[in-house]
Amino acid sequence: MKSGEELADAAIQLAMYRLAYSKLHGIALENISAAFHYIPANETIRPADLLSEKEIAELITAVELG
Repeated sequence: MKSGEELADAAIQLAMYRLAYSKLHGIALENISAAFHYIPANETIRPADLLSEKEIAELITAVELG
């Protein structure tokens, strides 16, 4: 199970999936929740602060600019 920095990094990917689902299905982002479910431990982890669309765009821009 991920924790700490690994979980923070994975939460970026989860936020991107959430944004993609929002766009594909025309659902407001704030109406979509997202979580990780670890089957062997039967535990669900819901990151508290998933990135918004603006924050994802800013992160991508920062990565592109190096």
